[in-house]
Amino acid sequence: MRKFMTNIVFNGARMVETEFRKRSDGHTVLARCSIAPNLEHYLTIPESVKRCYYLDANEKLVLFELYSWAKEDGKCKIAMDLVSLKLGITEKTVRKCIKELARKKFVQVSKQGRSNNYTFDDLKNNPYLVLSEFIHEFIKDYYYKSGLRQDQEWVTTVGNEGLRLWREAIVDTLAKEAKKEGFYKPYMLRLMESPDDYENIAASFTNELLELVHQDAMKKATKLGLLSNAV
Repeated sequence: MRKFMTNIVFNGARMVETEFRKRSDGHTVLARCSIAPNLEHYLTIPESVKRCYYLDANEKLVLFELYSWAKEDGKCKIAMDLVSLKLGITEKTVRKCIKELARKKFVQVSKQGRSNNYTFDDLKNNPYLVLSEFIHEFIKDYYYKSGLRQDQEWVTTVGNEGLRLWREAIVDTLAKEAKKEGFYKPYMLRLMESPDDYENIAASFTNELLELVHQDAMKKATKLGLLSNAV
């Protein structure tokens, strides 16, 4: 497994080698177990990249494929038609994804014949990843029942449907509103201009998301006629 970009993509995953034997009583037991290097081309991708809200499925596929071709210097050279063949998606889709990955500062691209040269950007302060992690923190704090902080009184008053509606509102808001450029771009600009103001930006981002979730939850409750007793 070729190494590159420490803290971005790591060595191939390790696998467990096992050996079983059958005993005289007919039972099969584990005879040997050991850890061995994985010699195939498996990648261990940082969780923040795998679950990034601001990369669509094809963009992730293309990014991971580029990662798999990288050399120790954090660069790779590969033709887009080969990426297309390897992933089973059209070359047009690959081109679009690479353009977006460059725009989102995951990779730098330079042309050389039919192939592109790719240099992978440091992900430490990538604003798309930072905002995505804000969202995952939001999910942890407000989607799970144990972490519900906002509108607990409203959820309780609405009754059995309260928690379900709240969760539906979170799902809908994150799938729609949070991905709109008009919503996230101001925060992205703030992160790039004032990275030291991280905590205040995170708080503002969370509060605006909460307001959108609350509005959607109220609409859902009103539609179902559940607000007559709600506060």
